[in-house]
Order: sequence, then C-alpha cells, then structure tokens
Amino acid sequence: MEKFKVSIIIPVYNEESTIKNVLEELREFLENKKEIEYEIICVNDSSKDNSLKILKSISFIKVINHKTNRGYGASLKSGIKSASNDIILIMDSDGQHKPQDIPRILKPLKNGYDMVVGSRKITNTQKNRVLGKILIHKLANYLMRAKIPDINSGFRAFYKEDAKKVLHLCSERFSFTTSLTAIYLQEYKSIRYIPIEVRDRSGGKSSVNIKTGFRTILKIIQIVMAFNPLRVILPISFFFAILSFISFVHDLFKMNLTDTTVLLSTMTVLIFIFALISDQISTLRKELWIR
Repeated sequence: MEKFKVSIIIPVYNEESTIKNVLEELREFLENKKEIEYEIICVNDSSKDNSLKILKSISFIKVINHKTNRGYGASLKSGIKSASNDIILIMDSDGQHKPQDIPRILKPLKNGYDMVVGSRKITNTQKNRVLGKILIHKLANYLMRAKIPDINSGFRAFYKEDAKKVLHLCSERFSFTTSLTAIYLQEYKSIRYIPIEVRDRSGGKSSVNIKTGFRTILKIIQIVMAFNPLRVILPISFFFAILSFISFVHDLFKMNLTDTTVLLSTMTVLIFIFALISDQISTLRKELWIR
C-alpha cells in the first residue's frame, strides 16, 4: 500500500492547557496507522503563557517559534515552508479536531483532489458568530460561483507545492484558510468537503471577532478582484446604470437634463471601463503565474 507522507502543521498561541494532550492523542492515533508517514510541526506564535516551554519538552515534534505575534496565517506559512513532506495537513491546537478524521481527510487526495476540507456545520459555531458566518458564506458563494459548505475550516489537507505558489496571496491572520479556499476555487482546483464533527474547545480563548469577519470579507473581495474582477465590479456598474436610467426617465418628463443624470451616466461608463481594465490586468497576471 502506498503511504501518505504528511507534514502536520499546528499553529499554537496560548494553549498551555491543551497542547500536550492534543499532541499525545495525535501521536497515539498515528502510530497505529502504518499507511501514514508523518512529521508534526508546531508553530508557536509568540505565546504569552507556557506553550513554548511545553512544546520544547515534547521530543516527537518539530518546533518553530515566532519572536513576535504574527498571526494564524503567518504561523501556517512558516510551517508549510519548513515541511519535509509533499502533503500538508493543518489542524488546530485547541482540541476541537479529532485525529480519527485524518484518514478520511487524506484519502480523497489519492483520488485526484487538490485539497480536502473538513466541513463543519454552521450550527457548530458559537451562537454569537452564526449570523456572521452565514453572511460570509453567502457572499463567498456568490462571488466565487461555487457551493462552499465550509470556507474557513482549519482542518484540511493539500499539496505543499500547490500552496507555496500562492502563499503570498493568503492572509497572515485568521482568514488564511478562507483565502486559500478562494484561490483554489478561482484557479479551478478540485476541492472535496468531508463532513466532520468538532469538539468544544478544551482551553485557550478564541480571538475571532467582528473585526476578523470584516477582514475576511475584504480578503475574499481582494482575491476575487485578482482573479475575476468583473464579478465584483460589473454589478456596481449595472447598479449605477439603473440609477442613471431612472434619473434620465425622470428628466424626460421634466424636459430638463439634470446634473444628477449626467453624473450617474458618467459614473456608469467610468466603472465599466475600470472593470474592463481590471480584467485585462488580471488576465496578464494569471499568464505570468502560469509561466
């Protein structure tokens, strides 16, 4: 049987109460899976507690330490760049993800998929975040013309060489997984979503908030603008075209062409031209990436 050669990357920030148990559970499970050849890379993102000390005391992992707090995405980027194996699997350090799901996450890669995502139910999210997740989910589905069950799951597997080509486009913070999903979709890479159940956090404290959600939305728009700007700009041009038409009809009845109509018409034309120019730039950038 062909083995999976996997680098498991776990970003760590203030998880002193959970990280040791998480790693021991992970190792115990993987030691019984002969089809998985693995290394575990933990990236300490300048934790303020004893997380780094605990990580250094564990012999079966590789530790990367950030001197300053750089963010979730930056931690994953550090881990990916230092990984030895072809397949990258990322998971959280708070105990939510079950090692038992790893074989299910890895298997579709052998069937030709470029990335496999452990897909959670939106209802698994804390109640105060459900509305925000639904809004982000709807926006992402619209802009990327795809049905995305879970855009920001932190439990997923992909090939190192594919990810390294687009790391510069990915967020340094919590929207790393969102931006990676968006890029793969824009590049027409195949993604498989595997339903998973997550556990409650064993420790630590999530720093996801409204600001994080706003950054995520901006990152989605930024990536879509880089790959398919017409998807973002044309609806805006169409909106101004409707307003200018309504204003023009109103002026016809009054027999007076107003400045408002002229302004709206000008805005429509300018935004449309901007959309075409943006699309040309996007096409040129994609050609450079292919080379």
